[in-house]
Amino acid sequence: MVNASRESAAVESVHRLGRSADKVKMAVVDTIEDGKMAAERLLKRSRFAVEDAVAESVHGIRRNPVISVALAFTAGLISGLLVSYIRRPVRNGPEQ
Repeated sequence: MVNASRESAAVESVHRLGRSADKVKMAVVDTIEDGKMAAERLLKRSRFAVEDAVAESVHGIRRNPVISVALAFTAGLISGLLVSYIRRPVRNGPEQ
């Protein structure tokens, strides 16, 4: 009789653990799905933001082409000067 009650208690414990594991599994799955949906929304919003920025840039270039070319030239010039300055060899002192 005592063994039967212990056995039924053990079976009940196993069933409780199984239900708890199912709850944890469902919580994990829900969290992963929520994260996936949030990432998809973020990706979609980011894509729209990039498309809007490109369209705005094209519009600005068409509105002011001379200024756009001047800005591009200046950016290239500054980049080239910075790269040549960084790549310049360092001298350790007077050469002999």
